[in-house]
Amino acid sequence: MASPRRPRTAPPQVDIPFDAPNYLLHLLAAISRYRDVQLDQALKRLGLSVACYRALNAIVVFEPCQMLELAQFIGVDRTTMTRTVDQLVKDGLAGREIPTIDRRLVVVTPTDEGRRVITSARQIVFDTNKHVLDGVSERTQHTIIRAEQRMFANLAVEPRAIERMLSLRRPMVTGPSGGEMPKR
Repeated sequence: MASPRRPRTAPPQVDIPFDAPNYLLHLLAAISRYRDVQLDQALKRLGLSVACYRALNAIVVFEPCQMLELAQFIGVDRTTMTRTVDQLVKDGLAGREIPTIDRRLVVVTPTDEGRRVITSARQIVFDTNKHVLDGVSERTQHTIIRAEQRMFANLAVEPRAIERMLSLRRPMVTGPSGGEMPKR
């Protein structure tokens, strides 16, 4: 069950308190922080934090997933991602392997329990997102998405990270038979 919501009220009509670029980025950070606080509370009943949800969701989407790839997609450093994955492994939601062909790699996969939990967690996230976007038209949402994609591309250092983050999938390459396959 989602947390109770306050009735929607019109946002106050205030002037932009300082220059638009700084205010825009301030609002994006504040929205993200307040949403994460709500999600942390709602995801507790599944034994997840927002950080664990993000990692587990990416592991399910990119299965199997290398640790470096996971850290890039989530946008955190490898040490932080390692601690988060440690928690998921401890809770039985993910497994971790080191391939014998390259001992430097760490590959993470979801467990059946991890897949079950992420299905429930996604509904909580979708409900929260719907609440956050209440009263914002689909057209406006698409405009904001395009602007945020541009901002992300301006920040990203590695082109593959941009494609992966913006498309929520691995870049495709041509396989030996001529067909497309996910790039690993």
